Amino acid sequence: MKNQNNNSNLSSREVSIHQLNANQTVETLQNISKNVREYALQMRQTMKTLRESGAIPEIALAIRDGSFAARDIAKDISQTTRDLKRNGVIHETASAVENTLKSTEESVMTVRDLAAAAGKASPHTIQTVMDGVDTIKKEVGNVTEFANTAKSRVTA
Repeated sequence: MKNQNNNSNLSSREVSIHQLNANQTVETLQNISKNVREYALQMRQTMKTLRESGAIPEIALAIRDGSFAARDIAKDISQTTRDLKRNGVIHETASAVENTLKSTEESVMTVRDLAAAAGKASPHTIQTVMDGVDTIKKEVGNVTEFANTAKSRVTA
């Protein structure tokens, strides 16, 4: 009732715009309904074709085979890591890296001492040796980073 009362207060121009919008809405809804029916028919035909072609069982088998392969790979990786841990390979590798790091640090200290002694004997030699020390420091940093990574994996 309220809408009828409000409609009676509208101007003739507002009524025609309202009717035009209502007509457009109805037409849009009819087009949507038609499209839904067409798409439903297309989906039905597509599913029938897929079923008759045997594509659905092929897809299901492919998915099954892929999941079996993923499962087997995961089992292999798990077994390999358990074997490496049980055999001590990971621990031994981390220990070797750590020992290498300690030896390298000792070598750096020795080279510094030599550089200081050489610097007293020859000013040009010290620069060359110090460049070598810088190179060794960089390599020690790389080894340290590797050792820390290996150590964290062993403890994990």
